[in-house]
Amino acid sequence: MADTYGRFLDAALDEPAVRVVVTWGLSDRHSWIVRKETHESKWRTDGLSSRPLPFDADLKPKPASEAIAQAFAHAPATGAG
Repeated sequence: MADTYGRFLDAALDEPAVRVVVTWGLSDRHSWIVRKETHESKWRTDGLSSRPLPFDADLKPKPASEAIAQAFAHAPATGAG
């Protein structure tokens, strides 16, 4: 999952038109995916819990959080802000 975050952000942040990145949350603690607020057909079938966000339910960073930080640290300067 961390690799997916990193590859996506590397590509997105390389685009000069991208000025902001938005996520639907930071922690799995309050995620609608973890609460299974989707149709059952979209739930994981491998028996593992969903863990969609960069911090776990105890607010501890997961590998995705480091991938996000690295992508921003290595992003080209845009002159914004």
